[in-house]
Amino acid sequence: MLLDWQTLGFSRQELDVLEYTAVLVRAGRRSFYSTILAPGGAFLRYDPGCLEAMDERGGKALALVEDRIAGAPCETHHWRQGDILIIDNWRVLHGRSPSDQGSGRRLARILIDA
Repeated sequence: MLLDWQTLGFSRQELDVLEYTAVLVRAGRRSFYSTILAPGGAFLRYDPGCLEAMDERGGKALALVEDRIAGAPCETHHWRQGDILIIDNWRVLHGRSPSDQGSGRRLARILIDA
């Protein structure tokens, strides 16, 4: 499932809330505080499995993103053997449904600093 976060129709006021509201990003020993929207709107950080609101404002910010994602049309890629999918990780929110055991699924991560 793929979704360009810039198509979610956030108002300027909503973008400000997302850029200036702190959340906790749980990453084991490397947990850190951040905002949902990077400074200047470079990317939107959203993963319900690791983001935690620090206060009521953070909870509302996360709920805002969840609500927009729930109502947005996502692109779906139906995998076939040999497929390669390249995603702009700073622009596209992405997720997957559960994969079958023994599917042979492999992920590779490459950083291109342009």
